Amino acid sequence: MAKGRKTSLKAALSSQQSRLKKKQDAAHAAQHAEQQGKHAKVAQAKGKGKAVPRAPTIPFTATDRILLIGEGNFSFARALTVEPPAALEYLPARNITATAYDSEDDCYAKYPDAHAIVTVLRQKGAEVIFGVDATKLEKYPALRGRNFDKIVWNFPHAGKGITDQDRNILSNQLLLLGFLRSAASFLTTGPVPVVVKKKKPKSGESEDEGQDSASEAGTSNSVAPRGSILITLRNVTPYTLWSVFEFIFISTTRLTLYVGICPSLLKARHLRNKQMSLRILDTSS
Repeated sequence: MAKGRKTSLKAALSSQQSRLKKKQDAAHAAQHAEQQGKHAKVAQAKGKGKAVPRAPTIPFTATDRILLIGEGNFSFARALTVEPPAALEYLPARNITATAYDSEDDCYAKYPDAHAIVTVLRQKGAEVIFGVDATKLEKYPALRGRNFDKIVWNFPHAGKGITDQDRNILSNQLLLLGFLRSAASFLTTGPVPVVVKKKKPKSGESEDEGQDSASEAGTSNSVAPRGSILITLRNVTPYTLWSVFEFIFISTTRLTLYVGICPSLLKARHLRNKQMSLRILDTSS
């Protein structure tokens, strides 16, 4: 009788210990899951605070002939020539013509680093021209009769120091309008060239035939005007007061204009009329 009771107590104790162990295991599992959930929430919160970097806008191709207007110390020209982004690695320096409104002496006096930059540009094969008025490009023999795929003016400003706001706005609007009218005739037209890789000759095909097929692919079938004017503005005063998008259509010449606004976000907005196609382009990184 006593032996039966001991066996029964042992079985009950074993059963109780088994149930306690299961409860403990379940509690540990729940605690582990809760900790993992907390870590995931913290990581997610940290991730939300980090801005995803956007790819920079590069409105050029390696085949473009580029005219830069209103350079100051020619740092933008240097960026395209000396340390270009990967997409422009094969852009020839001779394809770049950089101009400044200042005379050479005035430029070097204003910008201490300009002389060294210009020296490097010329050594690389880029063309540098001083004393160029953006509204009268046709008057310069070095530019006359030439065409460009991209004509660029970064942060234009009349710089007349007019204190009256209305007159200041009008002065800059007239400056941009004169520039557009002058630059339009320098835009390239015709099929767009493309960079192609040399094709390997197929079996039974001579090397010359392979080269011919590659060269034939050097232009696209597009016959629309391909030249573009790029103007970079800041999304702050006084630039926002110029109402560029309202007065720009006064121009009577058909051209494509890319206006980069810094540091605004990309605006998928296209304004068109019979004379001009305008695309608003983001240039912030």
